[in-house]
Order: sequence, then structure tokens, then C-alpha cells
Amino acid sequence: MPSLSLLKPLGPPELSFVRASMRALAGGRRGCEHCHRTPLLGETVYMYGERMVCELCRPLRRGEAPGRMEIVHSIERDHTVRRRFAA
Repeated sequence: MPSLSLLKPLGPPELSFVRASMRALAGGRRGCEHCHRTPLLGETVYMYGERMVCELCRPLRRGEAPGRMEIVHSIERDHTVRRRFAA
């Protein structure tokens, strides 16, 4: 009976690079206060002070009115080339 002295890696080395970069990107993102999910583009999020709550978790805060509502936009929103018309 052969002994298992060597452990198999969990995946190809490329996966470890992808996981490391995903962790680095997730560090700067704001997620939902309850489910910690990153909201999708176009989703409405509700701000309760500095805390963000997604549409799915909003029913958990029935007694509180949100301070403001925001729509999640793409990071490229203000960096696109737009056509300008002559005045």
C-alpha cells in the first residue's frame, strides 16, 4: 500500500494569482452591511449614514428610512468619450 507523502496542490499556479488579485480588489470595495455582497451595476443601494444596504437586505431595516438612495454606476462612467455638438 503506497503512502501519501506528497500533497497535491489545490490548483494550477495561475489560480493562486487570480485569487490573490481578487482579494486585493475586494479590499477596496464597499459591500452590503448585512450580506457583504458587492452590488451589481444598475442596482439601487440605500445609505443609512455611512452604511450601505443592498436591495435584497433592505427589508431587514423596515423601521428605518434610508438617508439616501444611489444607483451603482460603472467605474468607467465618467471616463468615456462623448460626442460634443458645436455651439
